[in-house]
Amino acid sequence: MNEKKIKWGIAGLGNIAHRFAQDLTNNSKLGELQAVAARNCDKAEQFAVTYKVISHYGDYEQLATDPTVDIVYVATIHPYHRPLVELFLSHHKHVLVEKPAFTNYQDWQDMQQLAKDNGVLLLEAMKTVVFPAYQELKTFMNEHEIVVDSIEASFGNENVYDPNIFVFNPELSGGATLDVGVYGVWFYCDLCYFFGENVPTPSVSITGEHPEWRVDENVEFLFEGKIKGKIGASISKNLPRHAILKGDGVEIVIHDKWWNPSRIDVHLRDQTHTIMHNSGGGFEHEIDHCSALLLNNVKTSSVLNTELSGQVLSILEQTLITNGYAHLTKR
Repeated sequence: MNEKKIKWGIAGLGNIAHRFAQDLTNNSKLGELQAVAARNCDKAEQFAVTYKVISHYGDYEQLATDPTVDIVYVATIHPYHRPLVELFLSHHKHVLVEKPAFTNYQDWQDMQQLAKDNGVLLLEAMKTVVFPAYQELKTFMNEHEIVVDSIEASFGNENVYDPNIFVFNPELSGGATLDVGVYGVWFYCDLCYFFGENVPTPSVSITGEHPEWRVDENVEFLFEGKIKGKIGASISKNLPRHAILKGDGVEIVIHDKWWNPSRIDVHLRDQTHTIMHNSGGGFEHEIDHCSALLLNNVKTSSVLNTELSGQVLSILEQTLITNGYAHLTKR
C-alpha cells in the first residue's frame, strides 16, 4: 500500500511554478501535484498536460474550492500574493507562499491571524533554510559548540534593463530589496535566532545610477549586533555567490550558490570539515517539510519560522520606506 501523500495545488504558473512542479513531480517523497490554476485557462491546461496533473482551472476560486487539495503553493509575483493567500486561507487551505510573502508587515500579520482563525498553516517559502546541507551545518555547530560573530552574504545578478521585467517595474514592487535582498536578510536573521541573539535594526545604503527606474537597484544592510552582518543585494550587478561566517577559531564557507547550499566547508582551528549534499532542484525540501507537518497535524514550523518571516518583512518594508521607496510596499 502506498503511503499517504499530501495533495498540492499551484496558483500562478510562471517560471518558478514550473521549477516547483518539476521537484514536486520528480523529487518529492511526501507530496504530489493535484491541481493547478491560472487566470488563463489554456495556460493552466498546458501546464497540467506537461506535469500530468489531474485538475486544472482557469480561475483561482475553483482551486480554492477543490476538496482534493490540501495545500496551495502561491507562485505569483509578490504584489499579488495577498488576495490569493486570503482566498485560499478563507477556504481552509494550507498555504506556502513564495518569498517575499508580502510587500509589508501588516499583510503578514493579517494573514497569519486569518490562518489561525481557520485552523490552517501559512508559511513563507524560504527554501534555503530547509536544505539538508544547511540543516547539517546547524547540527555540526551545535555538536561542536561553534558560535559565529559575523555573517557576510550577497545575492546579485546583472540584469539588462527592461521595463517589462517585474524587477524593474515599480508598479509590481520590483527592486533589489524585495526580489533578492529577502534571501540574505532571512539568512542573517535565521542564524541570529539559531544562536539566541536579537536581530538589530540595520543601517542601510541604497545606491544606483538610474533614479528614473523608481526601484532600488543596489542595497547593503549592515547589522551591528552581537553577530555582525553585511548583506548585499542587486538587480544590476553580479555579486559574490558564497557566504562567509566567522567566529573565534572558525571560518565557514557556504559555496556557490549559498542560497541553494550543496557544499559547506567548516575550517575549525586546524581542521576542515566538509558538508556535501546534492542540492537537487531545491524545492523538494520545502515541499516535503510542509507535507510532513501536515501529515503529522503540526500547525507550526521551527524551520520556516513565522515570527522570523514577520521580522524580515518588517526590516524590508522599513528599508524601503525610509529610503524613498515606500511605493514598493503598497498593499
